[in-house]
Amino acid sequence: MKYFSLLAALFLFVSCFSACSSSAPSSSISNPVASISSDSSKSSEFSQATVGIIECPWVLNTSAVDAGFAETQFAALDPNVSVISCFASNETELLQFAAQLLEDDAQALIVSLPSSSAAQALIELCKEKKISLIFTGAKPTPETMQMYNNCWYIGMLCEQTGELLGKAVAEDFKAGIIPDTNGDGLLQYAWFGGDNFGGNLHYEYSLQSAADMGVFSSEIFSQLTACGKQAGYAMAQNLLGISLISLDSSSNESNEIIDTAPIKYPTPEAVLCADSATARGAAPLLKEAGIYLACVGLSEQDAQALESEEIHAPAWFARDTVTNYSVLFANNLLNGKHVTLDTDLYLDELRQTLVTAGGKAKS
Repeated sequence: MKYFSLLAALFLFVSCFSACSSSAPSSSISNPVASISSDSSKSSEFSQATVGIIECPWVLNTSAVDAGFAETQFAALDPNVSVISCFASNETELLQFAAQLLEDDAQALIVSLPSSSAAQALIELCKEKKISLIFTGAKPTPETMQMYNNCWYIGMLCEQTGELLGKAVAEDFKAGIIPDTNGDGLLQYAWFGGDNFGGNLHYEYSLQSAADMGVFSSEIFSQLTACGKQAGYAMAQNLLGISLISLDSSSNESNEIIDTAPIKYPTPEAVLCADSATARGAAPLLKEAGIYLACVGLSEQDAQALESEEIHAPAWFARDTVTNYSVLFANNLLNGKHVTLDTDLYLDELRQTLVTAGGKAKS
């Protein structure tokens, strides 16, 4: 009888234990934790996490992080990580989206900064909730980075894209692909498009890189503030002395150029553009005039597309590379690991790192 009673008690204990295990609250899956522990042994405490990604255009109409590519990368690394993407057209929207993502319990934010000044307000938002913040795009100041130890920066050198563009143009000039029409040995050029984000580094480094290869230049025309398709079209009209008519009357993109009277400039041997949108706007008129056109692409894919459109694109932003590293950083943080684990990147004392620009040598 005692043996039977002991078996009954044991059966009752096992039944109670099974019931408690199966009734664990499901809210731990649908409600991600608000912050991530640095202890990797605790990373299993949640089975789902949310990462917010905010794209914000630079002056060059590009963005350092590609949200669509980031979602694909996160899905490959961990299907339990959900991604919320936002596209901000100005700094006000950028801050609004960041605040909303934090309200939605995002554990990490990846943000493309349109300007260095936008970083401080984002840090203040994330610091309050102890949320990890990964910057791309414009580089925050050292003082800003010192405000918060849970933020990082992944960027790239605009100098590199400028150098690659200048080198390729110099090689084409020396090879006769760009004809020296007046035989003076100088590259007669026009420059289209501003790069306020990088301090016009594309312009400066392109010319210096060409000069370093022995190709010196003479400037016919330059516009270092306006950029975009409409502005490119207007600059081409201005350069060629054509009546200035906007491609799209609803756009104010080219107002800075449209408001000036057309001037007939000497025909340049090449036109260089700071970005692909400006180049595409200028291309129809410049191709008709038989003028060589080159630019910096948004990405390798954009560069390939430009080449197929007969626009030389020997340099491009390493957007996919920046995006991939941003995803790896965020995934490491979500799993309580060191931010640079399984990457080949090294951080400086301000938790900043740079990747190499994309480009190819002209054959």
